[in-house]
Amino acid sequence: KNWFLGMAFAPLRVTLQNELATFGRRTPKQVLPKHLIRTWKIRTGDEVFVRSGVGKGVIGRVTMTDYRKNLLKVEGANMRKIYNEEGDPVMTEKKIHYSNVALLDPVSRKPTRVSLKWDQDGEVIRVAKASGSIIPIPARTRDEPTPEVGPKDTPPEKALEKTYDYEKDVEAMQLLRQTMTKYNHRLH
Repeated sequence: KNWFLGMAFAPLRVTLQNELATFGRRTPKQVLPKHLIRTWKIRTGDEVFVRSGVGKGVIGRVTMTDYRKNLLKVEGANMRKIYNEEGDPVMTEKKIHYSNVALLDPVSRKPTRVSLKWDQDGEVIRVAKASGSIIPIPARTRDEPTPEVGPKDTPPEKALEKTYDYEKDVEAMQLLRQTMTKYNHRLH
């Protein structure tokens, strides 16, 4: 009977151990799943207006989005002074909550709400509520570094060469099963 009670409280004990392990340490805060924004209408590269907060009234481009924390960085907004390795002060942007910014209407250049619509191909279209004009989704620009080929790297044609033979493996497994059957039956 006692072992059952121990099993019932095992998940609670594990969470308490995790809490105690992180006590006094700064861990990155993440939003609870129920508070996550499901459909982000603001993307990296969009021009937004900061509605509230430290950088209120600033118009800037979104440089980074953090979907797990509902935060984003805007150029020139929420500036903080940090010190680099040499000790010189450097101004940098800090993150702003998603709800504190609004997309700019491409016609009037004023903040607007946005609705999502789908065209015949199933592609998402963002429409400005103020003017009804389409807000284009910015193209993704990822700077992927080209890997340097070293002396120990395997060439792609050698790595893509087929070396596994399924038929031989099936035959070997069948032979193995036949030889091992006398050891696998239960003794009563």
